[in-house]
Formats: sequence, C-alpha cells, structure tokens
Amino acid sequence: MHELEQRLPGLSRGEGMLESTFDGYRPVRGPSPERPRTDHNPLDRKEYLLHVVRRV
Repeated sequence: MHELEQRLPGLSRGEGMLESTFDGYRPVRGPSPERPRTDHNPLDRKEYLLHVVRRV
C-alpha cells in the first residue's frame, strides 16, 4: 500500500486520490516485516538524550 501511495502522484499526474479502509488482521507468514527506525532509539538512553536535549 505504501509503495502505491508513493507512486500515485506520478501515475496520475498529480490528479489521483487513494482511499482505503481497514479490512482486518491476518497472520504473518514467514519472517515478520521490519523497517529501520526513523527517529532516535529511546531504549539507548545516552544516545537518545544527546539528540533530544537542547543545549543552550
């Protein structure tokens, strides 16, 4: 779904719309999907605090 959302503007020359609805849960077959973090890891306290604390 995410890939289609990313490609939609190019496919529709900026005029397309995408609507979707939640259909339900299904068991995952094979390895669980993973994605890298997009922010700082709060479980690594030292690294996290270095990035979120603003020094004056």
